[in-house]
Amino acid sequence: MVTRAPDPTVSRRARRAAQWAIAVGFAGFGLKTTGWLLTGSDAVFSDALESIVNIIASVGAFLAISYAERPPDEDHPYGHGPMEFVSALAEGVLVAAAGLVILTHCVGTVVRGREAIADIDIGFVLVLASAVLNGVTGFLLLRIGRSVGSAALEGDGRHLLSDLWTTLAVLTGLVLVKVTGQMWIDTAVAFGVGALLAVVGTRMALKGVSSIIGLSDKEDHARIVAVLESHRAGASDPAICSYASVRHRHQGRIHFVDMHLRVPRTMTVAESHDIASAIEREVLAAVGEGTATAHMEPCGDAACARCAASSVGAS
Repeated sequence: MVTRAPDPTVSRRARRAAQWAIAVGFAGFGLKTTGWLLTGSDAVFSDALESIVNIIASVGAFLAISYAERPPDEDHPYGHGPMEFVSALAEGVLVAAAGLVILTHCVGTVVRGREAIADIDIGFVLVLASAVLNGVTGFLLLRIGRSVGSAALEGDGRHLLSDLWTTLAVLTGLVLVKVTGQMWIDTAVAFGVGALLAVVGTRMALKGVSSIIGLSDKEDHARIVAVLESHRAGASDPAICSYASVRHRHQGRIHFVDMHLRVPRTMTVAESHDIASAIEREVLAAVGEGTATAHMEPCGDAACARCAASSVGAS
């Protein structure tokens, strides 16, 4: 078994990104809320409400990352990494809930009627400023989350980028209202934002559930199999006869890999152990931090070329 410990530099980078997301969340909320109070726009209200979710989600991401970095203990022998998946699930639920609140608000507006939007120009500038801030931050969070393997940061980044698109829709609605004078456009945009958030939040929540229950990562599997195939085909030393039962999961950026490697039955325990350690290190280099465990088995294939070569060498 080979273990590759978490890089403290990566941990600090992830925490700083989460802290920056919290600051951006408060700034965006302040800009949009001011815009809503000045304009009375349903669309701006929908955007401001999502900013509250941004703040809660960013705080949750920071707490999840901090908790996930705790080392394994007696009660959690595999570490605390799944907390990041819980954070992603909670964020998805919050986004979907915000969408439903916005839809309810829009229905209320249709029932009771609405007044004309005031100070559209000022509201436009405030919402535009928040859009730029969220767009840059969302892109950086998604990039950093992928580079460090943080599900919480990735989820927060996707949320901010989805917020960017809804904000652009709100800005477009404000322009159309100013040009046409049709107030219903504003409520229609808000209704669309609410429906989009309900769909996006549901998808985020479902992905969080899939991660919690251990859905296999296809990209990780391809990397692991590529390493094993190179050793089975003899392209890389040390060579193995075959492999089986490749299983893996990851908790945040920490990976756990389990595999069965077959070698000639004439090989000593010490030799097979050296092969296992070499391949375990290579697998971890391919997928990232964590633990890889190779179970060594004697090859039972009578037609195995590797076994035949080993027998010739022994004689």
